Amino acid sequence: MINKFQDSIDRAIALLKTPADYEKYISIKLSPPSGCCCSDCWPETWQKVNKAIVPCAPIKHEGDALIGKGGNIFVLEQHESGPEIVLYLALATASVTLAKSVIDLITTIVKGVSNEQRKHPTQIKISKKQIVKGKIEEENLIEIDIPISKDMEKQLRKRIKQAINKIS
Repeated sequence: MINKFQDSIDRAIALLKTPADYEKYISIKLSPPSGCCCSDCWPETWQKVNKAIVPCAPIKHEGDALIGKGGNIFVLEQHESGPEIVLYLALATASVTLAKSVIDLITTIVKGVSNEQRKHPTQIKISKKQIVKGKIEEENLIEIDIPISKDMEKQLRKRIKQAINKIS
């Protein structure tokens, strides 16, 4: 488990060009209860994500991209197990705009999945991971029923903002 998380951090380090201090990174992961989340299985969702992250890059099958929005930089990775956003804490100084960028991206993904015609999950779990003293700490931020309601979208925004503000 820690090796997969370190692999994600290593990919983020390469894109961000930041130090390999694993404890200064967090991951926000979107996971459905089952099924693959790649661009072949969620084509409409990844089209919407790629449109939302222009000009940063289109994410290709099982790829990643350096996202620069509002002066903040983070990495978005596409995994079969679900999208993952990796943040480097030392760059998370503008927490309000960082939170907005991350929340907007997560909302785009969740709404895309809600409209996905192919492998459409009924729920998505959003969790935060961080290495603390050599061990992974994982916190379940929220579980969202698909399609997402306005009330659940407000809860999502609140929980993600709290999780990011906690780290900065």
